[in-house]
Amino acid sequence: MSMSTRISIAMAVYNGGCFISEQLESMIRQTRLPDELVVSDNASTDLTIEIVREFAARAPFPVRLFINDSNLGVTKNFERAITECTGDIIFLSDSDDVWYPEKIEVMAQLLEINPHIAIALCDADIVDEALRPTGQRVWQRCRFLPTAETEKRMSDTGPCDPSFLAYGNAMAFRAMIKPLILPLPDSAIFKTGLHDGFIVLAATCSGTGGIGLVRKPLVAYRQHRNQMSGDCNKKKSLVHRLGVSWAARKERPRPVLLPVIERFGQHPALHDPRRAYLKEMLLHANTRYTLPRQKLKRIPLITAELVSLRYQKFSNGLITAVRDALFVE
Repeated sequence: MSMSTRISIAMAVYNGGCFISEQLESMIRQTRLPDELVVSDNASTDLTIEIVREFAARAPFPVRLFINDSNLGVTKNFERAITECTGDIIFLSDSDDVWYPEKIEVMAQLLEINPHIAIALCDADIVDEALRPTGQRVWQRCRFLPTAETEKRMSDTGPCDPSFLAYGNAMAFRAMIKPLILPLPDSAIFKTGLHDGFIVLAATCSGTGGIGLVRKPLVAYRQHRNQMSGDCNKKKSLVHRLGVSWAARKERPRPVLLPVIERFGQHPALHDPRRAYLKEMLLHANTRYTLPRQKLKRIPLITAELVSLRYQKFSNGLITAVRDALFVE
């Protein structure tokens, strides 16, 4: 890998004193050291800031610490860390995981030798609070088993899938997409840390680049009761998943994505076919969000979306159309 490629790590922390030392030490053990670590602290009240400062004094790479005056929430904390990064490739980092030694080298190399890829994603081992293996991996637990065909399609600049599996602690992306993703959407759907899925959405929907996969785990994804993200180690039962799906049947699409898609469509590097694709996506999302409350009046709108194949292209086809016709309030 070219040493001229600068690597930044954007770490967002809040009261991470229990585990952050192990994560920081794993960065020192990398076979390819980062060129900088940018830490954004969300007004921690424990020893997190002191631990980071002590680490910065002996780290073999620059460590820049930014302390927020108040807790901005997970998404805006990551936004500040990403904003301050100066590297060509940016890795996202939580404070409670542990990186395997080859993580930076393998993922950065994948991006460097594949210029059409904007994002690299790796698998992760699920471990308990004491870093003991559970025998499970994130992709396995989330039922993501990519084939060679899937991998090829994802690496190309193809249609985006907003529901695609994405974990920030297993992600690296090119800094060139910062104008697309910043500012991160300040909306209820993203305040719980879904910035990682949004970054994937931004790169793929805008046509900036595809997704490269590293099939082996490069992160020990720690599970503990105080973590911000969901517990990957808890496999949801079929009854639970069906119950969640049924409870959501009345909800309209989230309007937060409408201005976001518009932002993608204004990207100066966007090719005309992709601009037309985003225009169609925006039209479909807006139609579904603004369906009239009278169900009979929905029929011509939903029929037009089916005939145009936009339900098939941007939603779950006939299943979503029936849901919009019968259940959405």
